[in-house]
Amino acid sequence: MRDTEALRYIIGIDLGTTNSAISYVDLENPETAKGRKNIQLFRVPQLTREGEVSPMSVLPSFLYIPGAYDIPDESVIQPWNPMEKRFAGIFAREHGSKVPSRLVVSAKSWLCHDKADRKAKILPWGSGADVGKVSPVEATAFYLEHLKKAWNKEMGGDDEGAFLENQFVVVTVPASFDEVARDLTVEAAALAGLKNVTLLEEPLAAFYSWLIRHEKSWEEHVKPGELILVCDVGGGTTDFTLISLRESDGTPRFERLAVGDHLILGGDNIDLALARKAESLFKGKSETLSADKWKTLCHLSRKAKEKILGEGQELERIIMTGSGSSLIGGTLSANLTKEMVAEIVLDGFFPDVTKEETREKSRRKGISEFGLPYEQEPAITRHIGWFLEHHKETIATLLGTNHAPDHILFNGGSLKPTVIRRKIKGAVRHWFNEPDASFPREMDNPDPDLAVALGASYYGLAKIGKGVRVGSGSPRSYYLGVGSTNGDAKKAVCIVERGLDEGARIELTQKDFSVIANRPAEFPVYSSSFRSGDRAGDVITIDDTLTELPPMASVIKYGKKGNAETIPVHLQAEYTEVGTLVIGCRSLISDHTWRLNFQLRREVDSMAVSEGEVLDDTLTEAARTVVKETFAGDKAGLSGVVKALSTAVDTQKNKWPLSFIRDLSDTLLDEKKARERAAEFEARWLNLTGYCLRPGSGHGMDEQRIKKVWKLFRGGPTFDKNNQVRSEWWILWRRLAAGLNPGQQRQFFQEISPLVFPTRGNGVKMTPQEQVELWMALANMERLITKDKVRLGNQLVKELSPKKSPSQMIWALSRIGQREPLYGSVDRVVAPADAWKWIEKLLNGKWNDPKAVINALVIMGRKTGDRIRDLSDEQLEKVITHARDLGAGKKNLKPLLEVVPISAGDEKVIFGEALPTGIVLHD
Repeated sequence: MRDTEALRYIIGIDLGTTNSAISYVDLENPETAKGRKNIQLFRVPQLTREGEVSPMSVLPSFLYIPGAYDIPDESVIQPWNPMEKRFAGIFAREHGSKVPSRLVVSAKSWLCHDKADRKAKILPWGSGADVGKVSPVEATAFYLEHLKKAWNKEMGGDDEGAFLENQFVVVTVPASFDEVARDLTVEAAALAGLKNVTLLEEPLAAFYSWLIRHEKSWEEHVKPGELILVCDVGGGTTDFTLISLRESDGTPRFERLAVGDHLILGGDNIDLALARKAESLFKGKSETLSADKWKTLCHLSRKAKEKILGEGQELERIIMTGSGSSLIGGTLSANLTKEMVAEIVLDGFFPDVTKEETREKSRRKGISEFGLPYEQEPAITRHIGWFLEHHKETIATLLGTNHAPDHILFNGGSLKPTVIRRKIKGAVRHWFNEPDASFPREMDNPDPDLAVALGASYYGLAKIGKGVRVGSGSPRSYYLGVGSTNGDAKKAVCIVERGLDEGARIELTQKDFSVIANRPAEFPVYSSSFRSGDRAGDVITIDDTLTELPPMASVIKYGKKGNAETIPVHLQAEYTEVGTLVIGCRSLISDHTWRLNFQLRREVDSMAVSEGEVLDDTLTEAARTVVKETFAGDKAGLSGVVKALSTAVDTQKNKWPLSFIRDLSDTLLDEKKARERAAEFEARWLNLTGYCLRPGSGHGMDEQRIKKVWKLFRGGPTFDKNNQVRSEWWILWRRLAAGLNPGQQRQFFQEISPLVFPTRGNGVKMTPQEQVELWMALANMERLITKDKVRLGNQLVKELSPKKSPSQMIWALSRIGQREPLYGSVDRVVAPADAWKWIEKLLNGKWNDPKAVINALVIMGRKTGDRIRDLSDEQLEKVITHARDLGAGKKNLKPLLEVVPISAGDEKVIFGEALPTGIVLHD
């Protein structure tokens, strides 16, 4: 921690999805005359309307990106940042609701979106090329920079010692943020010029805010052994934390017992539900609203919610004006009544629930609005019940009983209405069959919009010994996957136990581990927010109580020769002052220590893998021998190599486990020179290597394997005049496409462009089969930018012929125009308008293979729930009608009628062939 003697202020920043706020305590005067902590709110200057700057208690977390003729430059007055024309705050929110294509919203939720590149310029989501987009990390940094520069101008003046970046700064994050989202928050702070920040979970900050008011009297409110539930529902996330007052060495001490899993669920979801209701009430509307109008309607619905639930209004009329010549005729209006809002909000999001309602496991997130994967289950009270059930054993062990929380502290703007808080308390009593109507007792929180910011400053005081500290530390335990030498179930060693204090370091000296030096390696990392009792050094079996994080990646370099060596090490771990995880290996035979780093921006997305079977080493070695002998022998053995391999391991080809085929791919890569012997050897090598390494990702060392294969790309096939070799060449890249990073896929596209975009004089002759395989390879490149995909789709449509084109070409078109990517980022999906042109080609022709057309229509028309990606209702109706006419049944049509997860069968159709057992390309 920084030297507080040199600091003037402790500053707390609530970096919220909807609103951000900042508080501070002057260390020269940390207490008032009455002995209470002198924590004050910094009123943030911001644009509140054109040409007007006012200090406000919060900075709405909205960023507006003006167009060339949008707002006069002289109206964008920002004294703290005079050269910047983009702006955040109240005017950004209000003006942006009228021009939503230029408004960045929910950047904080995007930090958690693992199906999007969070460092790519993708916000505002769905906006056109004329908008200067920003990444979620950049948007987050913008809000922090606004707070920093506004503070420095108002509070710093000419004294750099008072500048915000030179203070003890605490930034809050959801307790459920995983390691990746936390590190991205720290990175955003660094971009804003805040190099030293400490992270604090929001529910804990809310509790610290309560302590500000009760620092001298908390014993009158909470007794030892009592349980406190902090329920924090903000605009974008829902967080739960359990705190108890326990005896420690004869002294009462607040301790955090548990935190909940990450839920992208909050006020935004309520607004969406109300907007859907309002949309259904619009008279004369025959089709779905455009994406921009839908964003505007959500903004109006939020205002209606606040007036009805917050101010007690009986009815709110929502009016949306038309545009152009239909300004009057295009006006839509609807009345949202108090009864409607109560039914949607209270019954939909805060119903009474019972323990009998068990949680169904689902890999899929819920509806994807504005590109975000919202939680599938909307009932917040149900999530509370599941959270308490998850931790009942921990509660019983530590408190000696399992009962309803004695107290509940509400926080977040979504819980301001009294009626909602009353519903939550009733739901908790209902879950536990608690007859006492006074339970759980509500802890006072007079201003939930500001509590987190205020509590963050108090936490800073507690860190330097000037306040009541809540024992917290790491909100989850962390584990490092370790190899097994006997083929047993996969194991992991606990390296950070839950509750480890910030800044604490541990070294597992009781167990020796070993690492391979001078070779790239990935180290699987797991976390758990509800496993209890695991201590550092414990080895456990990996199961569904653990959540897999992006793996650590590193090259352990040792010695000057660079030879592969096995180095004995002790594992080290640190839960840092900023609230992030550091893992290292300390050599036992030298003075070396290596730090392992998270892959926050993986060039190849990690895929979920569940290894169902691991073959004995002797069988695998026998298969390696078959490969080596086959490619060293004569041509006669090539045709029987697959059968020989299946015999060697007594397993059919379609059931070869992942670890086995990756071992085979390593052997094949070692034997790559064999492809130079003859065309037959090269064709077989390409086919078998592609099969064993498909889909290019999913195994710890696949990134390194892909690097080896990629070196072959520029050289092309050795026997490039052989038709079979050329076809197998494209099949290889189709199979490995998911392992290629965006740069590699772009290079692939550029290199082969002359083959698919022929111009006069440069046409290259290809056999029909090679042409098909080339198009299928291109279609599997999900990381291509949308501009390239549109070029490909438009060209392919020109070449498609209803009577001549094979079904694989129809499949290729569907992959280019798909709505839901298998492994790529959602920002690389082509716009519905482009995909619709290609769909019309299928609707208007009489194709030889109706089944292929049905599959293609489903892939290109599939509902995602994201209006930016989905076809219009009118377009979907045409697709459904045509698919039904072609013989599509209910099962085929379901993805066109509702948002459903991609099944294993769908995955096989979309990818083009079966994947290795255990690999899942979708989430």
